[in-house]
This record gives sequence, structure tokens and C-alpha cells, in this order.
Amino acid sequence: AGSKCLPIGGCGRGRCMGSGASSGCCASTDTDDFVIILDRGGEEPPAKLGLDVNPHFDVTSLKVNKVCGGLAERWNGQNPELRIFPGDKVVEVNGVRGDAFKLLERCKTDRRLVLRIRRAAV
Repeated sequence: AGSKCLPIGGCGRGRCMGSGASSGCCASTDTDDFVIILDRGGEEPPAKLGLDVNPHFDVTSLKVNKVCGGLAERWNGQNPELRIFPGDKVVEVNGVRGDAFKLLERCKTDRRLVLRIRRAAV
């Protein structure tokens, strides 16, 4: 199982680390979105994602309540400058956008997850 990031916003915010990491500059500075790839690999049972999310907060995204182990905690440990924080939102999963419950379903069923994360406003 591996992970990598593809920074989308905020040039110079950090470098990508971990297996298969990519360290290019951003494509846009308009948003604080970034994309990460988490892979459950062939583990049985599949590795836990490790995100406690709220699909009822916003009908179009999944608000992160906390990081609770699994692939997300591993990601945070390997990528301290692009950590997932409580309050961040998952706005896209494997190309699916706009419906929190469809995002949640992809997170539960897909082994390879391409997540677009939007930073919480400060």
C-alpha cells in the first residue's frame, strides 16, 4: 500500500513524501485544495481509511471530524506539511463530486482512493 500527493494550490507549501510521492508545484493558486492517493492494496480485510467524517454537514462534501488511524494517519505521518486536519473537507473521491453520500460510498468500497481535500477556512 502506498500514498502520494499532487499539490493543487499553494505553491511552495510543502514537499510530498512517502512511496511514489510526486513533488511538482501547484497547478493553481486559487484554492487550498490538494489531492492525495491512498491505496488499501490487496490487504484482507482492506486497510481502514481512518477518517471520521460527517456527511450531513454539507450535502456536497465530507467534513473531517478527526483522523483516527488507518491510511489517513499514515499519510499524516509521512506528509507533515500536507496533513489532513479536522475541519478539512473531502470534496472529491475518484472523480465523484457534489454528493456527500456518493463520496462516502466510494470511500467505503474502493481500494484505491484519489481524494481531493479542501482546507478548512481559518
